[in-house]
Amino acid sequence: MLVKDAAKQAAIKTLAEHWDFEFPVDPVAIAQAKGLEVRFAELKNRISGAIVVEAGKTPQILVEARENYGRQMFTVAHELGHYAEREDAGDHEYSFIESRGRKYDLHEFYADEFAGNLLMPEAEFKSQYKKLKSVNMVAAFFAVSPAAVEKRAERLGV
Repeated sequence: MLVKDAAKQAAIKTLAEHWDFEFPVDPVAIAQAKGLEVRFAELKNRISGAIVVEAGKTPQILVEARENYGRQMFTVAHELGHYAEREDAGDHEYSFIESRGRKYDLHEFYADEFAGNLLMPEAEFKSQYKKLKSVNMVAAFFAVSPAAVEKRAERLGV
């Protein structure tokens, strides 16, 4: 299975288990329902977020408190993507740190695809994108940044 398809399936499964079918999707509530702690703090060195999972401790998602709300929600969903990927692999101790200008690898691609599918499910995204005809309006509907909408539209070919 391709990485993008695995990420999409994991997001669909997560939504089926932890979402109330209301928009916008709340990734913080989903993380908490999965037993993760989400903390907003001022992070250093251009770090947008991180996930830390240590054996015997509550997994934590850290989010840069100074980012805008849409960016924060995408960061939480992105970190949930790392959690889903590592959970499927059976890993119980790891960390990922997201900094601007970071090296982009398959783990980051998976986490981004997971986040896009979690926050902007394909069918609803296409419907809203066609109906609203504005990147900013679509971003407001899904409570994400305009950049996230543009990337999602590009990846879905709309």
